[in-house]
Amino acid sequence: MSAIYEVQHVKLLRQFALKRLLPELLHIEEAIQRFQREAELLGGLHHPNVVEISDWVDLPDGAPAMILEFLHGNSLQVRLLRGALQWDAIARIGDQTMSALQLAHRNGITHRDLKPENIFISIDDSGDERVKLLDFGVSKLRQHDGSLSGLNRMLGTPSYMSPEQASGDGAAVGPSTDVWAMGTILYEMATKQLAYKAPEVGMTLTIILEGNPPPITKYRKDAPKAFVDLVERAISRDPARRITTIEELRTGLRAALEPKNAYRLNTPIAGVPIVVPSASPIVDDDKLGRTTGSQPLIDTAPPVPAKTPSVSGLLPAGRIAPLPPTQPPPIVVNARPNNTRTWILVALVVLLATGANVAVALLM
Repeated sequence: MSAIYEVQHVKLLRQFALKRLLPELLHIEEAIQRFQREAELLGGLHHPNVVEISDWVDLPDGAPAMILEFLHGNSLQVRLLRGALQWDAIARIGDQTMSALQLAHRNGITHRDLKPENIFISIDDSGDERVKLLDFGVSKLRQHDGSLSGLNRMLGTPSYMSPEQASGDGAAVGPSTDVWAMGTILYEMATKQLAYKAPEVGMTLTIILEGNPPPITKYRKDAPKAFVDLVERAISRDPARRITTIEELRTGLRAALEPKNAYRLNTPIAGVPIVVPSASPIVDDDKLGRTTGSQPLIDTAPPVPAKTPSVSGLLPAGRIAPLPPTQPPPIVVNARPNNTRTWILVALVVLLATGANVAVALLM
């Protein structure tokens, strides 16, 4: 529906992201209205975990375009290509994503297309990481007429669809739809496997409506029981068991995994030679990349046996190890001179010198 370009402000010399409607959709009124509504929704959601919009422009070919903040990093979808995430990373990413969803739901907005591709892990120049929720293009606004919300059509990505989406019951789509999708994403972050997948879309929808995914413990023996139970409830078809609010899911995730260090990650400086301690976790060092071809800086790689570092201090595959623990430096106390004692000594020297001169004068 849209394409995104990196652009630079001619006066500020600052990068922005320009998201424009595709040329082949310019003659479709509903596509234009949906694109414009996405911009309006973003403009009304002021949250650190929602991508920020700064302007709306019309391009020379007549296409509408949004001016968005330019993000360094990559999507959760790309991050998952490297493997399942560690529990602390799942806690951070899940908590921040659901924080953004809480605001959207309070404003009557259901995202309706929540998936790893739309969860961006942004990294600033100081190494801080923050989730940014993207793409509200097919979101559903409460009490909005069906002509634009698409109530009678199936919208979303099959593997992350809720049962109400899979059955085509658009009227039942609401906040619980995003809760289901978030449950499948938590499953995928922990296992690197889609909870619901099949060779064909129809078969995938059938599994959502009738089947169950393999247990998380099949792929992660170390999965906390509280986390497993939480995900199972989030993607349960039993109305009495299913979690229906993002607040409940977020609270449950915090209790199960306790997100630590939500924004700041302690990482060594790239290029500094480091002796790798045995059984220490490693950190990916492909940070501060642009939106193409780079990976986010997240301490999510599983522990690996220690390897001998190269001359530059980098481990194979572009990885570096965290700084080993060091002893605190010794405390040095700079004693200040005692001025009173100094002046007493000077006075004694003067008195002795004066007494010697007087004695010499008397003898003469």
